[in-house]
Amino acid sequence: MFGLNLIQRRELDPLLVKAGRIIKYYEKASNCRAFVMDPESIDPNLICSHCNENTKEKCAFLHMEAVNKARQSGGSYIYLCLKKLAFWTSPFYSGERLAGALFSGGIKGLEENNDKIKSLAKIMLLCANHLSHINPIQKNISQINTENSTEPLTNQEKQNIEKYACRLDTERMLFACLRRGDKEEGQKILEKLLDILFVEVSGNFPAFRLKALELAVLLSRAVSDPKDIMDNVSLENTNRCMKKIEECTSFDEIKTILSAITDRMSGMIFSFHGVRHFSALKKAERYIWKHYTRKLSLKEIANASGLSAPYLSMVFKEEMGENLSNYLNRLRVEKAAAMLVTTTLPISEITFACGFEDQSWFSKIFKNITGLTPGKYRERGIIADGNIMD
Repeated sequence: MFGLNLIQRRELDPLLVKAGRIIKYYEKASNCRAFVMDPESIDPNLICSHCNENTKEKCAFLHMEAVNKARQSGGSYIYLCLKKLAFWTSPFYSGERLAGALFSGGIKGLEENNDKIKSLAKIMLLCANHLSHINPIQKNISQINTENSTEPLTNQEKQNIEKYACRLDTERMLFACLRRGDKEEGQKILEKLLDILFVEVSGNFPAFRLKALELAVLLSRAVSDPKDIMDNVSLENTNRCMKKIEECTSFDEIKTILSAITDRMSGMIFSFHGVRHFSALKKAERYIWKHYTRKLSLKEIANASGLSAPYLSMVFKEEMGENLSNYLNRLRVEKAAAMLVTTTLPISEITFACGFEDQSWFSKIFKNITGLTPGKYRERGIIADGNIMD
């Protein structure tokens, strides 16, 4: 059905292996049978023990249709099998290509277990998003950029792309604050991000609430480690937060809940806590994130951190695992990668907008980090979701 060639299989196989590890944790935490299926075949016998030779073909079609409906909705899909057992599925992606799907279920009584099933489906979506190289929000941007590639963009389309780019950039800044445990700055950026989302939906509260749920999933994904899926407390906290957002009736209520989530998650992704010179490194990274789109000197960053330039250079490499110039380049390339597929700016302008002073040097660094030239990266329409900075 999907006709994957050898090169495509080589790209997807590592992702399927990773999915296999994650689904084991999910199965243990959910206490439900759970499986991974690749995009070329779905074996209903693995998903449901009630399948037999007489129903196998119908079941396979049913599960495949469930994956298609989940793709159309951009999330998880809950459905009943031929034996009236509840199942749910979430697809995951490599770029915009379907890489596979997570399945779980076999629960009797959809009505009495409705809340439980919805919660487990949400957690599965979190796992699928963790696997995917591109999330649904970013996928929409890529579609805008590729579907109109043969025709000039309208002013409205350009404005939409610019809004998406602004939102992605703000999300990246928020996650950077969480990584370094910068609660104060994180709260300021969260307020800015919520304002962007509110304007994006033209003040429509139900639509804003959906955007807030997406943001909660992104935050949970950012702090989640596959091993943590075994921790029922962690899963319950995520589900509790999402349920609170679903019950909100005002902008301020959502803002309060997301503010609490951000505060709790601050420092959970990766932070400088427990390392030497925590305060100095925190100040240095905050300064870098505010000014990395222009030329930055080691001395300038050192002054902001309160350490001498040679000592900051040594400490940064010891604690961060890479030298400061490499960190800067990776940060700039992540910004450039987003701009390549969310704007129509020439590569030369993106070069200077991201703090590079020479286009040939930018192209070299970009290829070293992403494996593609800026031009090829733009052609593929892939949007970095933070993996470059992992």
